[in-house]
Amino acid sequence: MKILWFSANSASDLCFTSQHELASGLMNNGYEVQFINKDTADLHSKFDWQHVPIKSSSIAGLQSSSLAKGMANWLRQQTLDQATIAVVDWRLITKLYSSLTHAGIPWILLDRSPPADTGILSKFQWPIWRKAWRLVANSNQASGTVVSAQHQRYVIDSLKVPSEKFTILPAGVDLSKFSPRKKSSRLALVYHGRLDKHRGILALPMLVRKCISSGLDVSLKLIGDGDCFDELQAIAQDMPSISVHSKISTTEVAKYLQESTIGILPMPEIDVWTISSPLKLSEYCACGLLIFGIDHQGHKFGNSDTPWIKLVPQHDFHDEGMKWLAELTTTDIEALSISARKFAEVNLGWEHSVNSLVRLAQSIIES
Repeated sequence: MKILWFSANSASDLCFTSQHELASGLMNNGYEVQFINKDTADLHSKFDWQHVPIKSSSIAGLQSSSLAKGMANWLRQQTLDQATIAVVDWRLITKLYSSLTHAGIPWILLDRSPPADTGILSKFQWPIWRKAWRLVANSNQASGTVVSAQHQRYVIDSLKVPSEKFTILPAGVDLSKFSPRKKSSRLALVYHGRLDKHRGILALPMLVRKCISSGLDVSLKLIGDGDCFDELQAIAQDMPSISVHSKISTTEVAKYLQESTIGILPMPEIDVWTISSPLKLSEYCACGLLIFGIDHQGHKFGNSDTPWIKLVPQHDFHDEGMKWLAELTTTDIEALSISARKFAEVNLGWEHSVNSLVRLAQSIIES
């Protein structure tokens, strides 16, 4: 069985982890994977899958459209000599749909998140996202994947997609790479991901400032890139307790997490975050971090009992954060860290999502 994996992401993106783990899991289960995206071949030389580079526009707003057109042209030139399924990023399916249908290839829509951009880009992306799910709903050869039950409910409520069309693939974690080390007594806070204003990032320096003013020994590492990066760097120049790091490798991210005590989830209670399954949430747990963030469903593991996670209303973020950090003892941190890691070992390995994807692929083959 062959899987054609059409991706709008680059292997250099931090968010590529999910696709890498899922595609690798398929190969470990006997599937042949051909990965098609905009990257040059050298970025995929370390992976076991076959890679096809497709050129695309560098103009914001046209990148996904031009990439999908190039993919459609490539697909029309292929001769398929074995049973084939396509996995397609939601950004690409509207341009690929006709070519997949003509070739008789069943496809799986990969939706790791609805549009998360703001401003003018968002106005372009939401109609594409809605059309992608309507194609799933109206096609006999299509299924869709989401990251959480809340994500599934959001799609159903918004677009009336039948419930049998869904498979949930939550974000997992590489438990060998993201592992705990002994924690220091210092309250070392960390956030990694996009450093964008609409993710609540600018609330974090003020949290640190208030904590230090109250006598707490607190530090903060911010890892990523985004529209707040320069502003955060300027803040860090005046606050030695804060450091800002640009995009780094997954291995380096794991190292920074291992050196930390508490992972931060500042994303506010809006649709795109409440239905998410943040990769960083699983990675924090696997490294034995305590977690502090805004109280909404996207920052929880369903209804699981997770005492190492402290979530508060957005308007109480600073005051409740200071109070919680001040009350933590070294004994608390050690015990909660162990609980977080044990939870990750039982619940958060990528094998859970990989097995769900394998079952979906097998059901398509047998139908």
